[in-house]
Amino acid sequence: MGLNSRLKASGEEPVRLYYNDFDDNGKKEQIVTYYVNGKELPFASKDELQHQLPNIKKKFLYAEDFAKASISEIVEEKKLEEAQVHTANYFANAILINDGKMNFTVKALPWQAQLTSYRDAIVVDANADSLPDILLVGNYYDNNIQMGRYDGDFGTILVNKGHDNFECETINGLQVRGQVRHVRKIGIAGHDAFILARNNDSTMVIRYSGSRSNK
Repeated sequence: MGLNSRLKASGEEPVRLYYNDFDDNGKKEQIVTYYVNGKELPFASKDELQHQLPNIKKKFLYAEDFAKASISEIVEEKKLEEAQVHTANYFANAILINDGKMNFTVKALPWQAQLTSYRDAIVVDANADSLPDILLVGNYYDNNIQMGRYDGDFGTILVNKGHDNFECETINGLQVRGQVRHVRKIGIAGHDAFILARNNDSTMVIRYSGSRSNK
């Protein structure tokens, strides 16, 4: 998801999803929580959550009171304890580095590669130095208003500097707009090219030719 988001998570303060029948209506609901100043709060607004749990409307007459309440004050503690719980504690865009013996180290990407949600990547040779570089593609627009859409990337190459270090560079002035879902390598007139599938948009083809990219 990257780090340019309202949702922050760590091992000590993860994002959680509780799944249970919280209001005894025979249907299970989902409640996502996150931490703010050490307090676990529901991520949904009062209006959103009371669509699933109508009793909240009577319990919290004012949005201000709801905003100050922790999840255990909003939902019965017993229901939380009985719920199926999923947690997420690492949102950084990252790569897994293999030491050659199938031992992997997780390494977060530079901050320039944390501005959006990436959906695909492919190995490229951006500078003819024999070190594998990575072309990243992504963005995601279909979030709710609270999250906002992830649209902070216009085409990013992770340039391999050796010793497991990468630097972010743009694609030589070319802008890849939209929500790219997949990228695949193809050949055009003896040159490597890459076809980008964009959600609700036309397909895009870029060709790398030494010192520049062509659309």
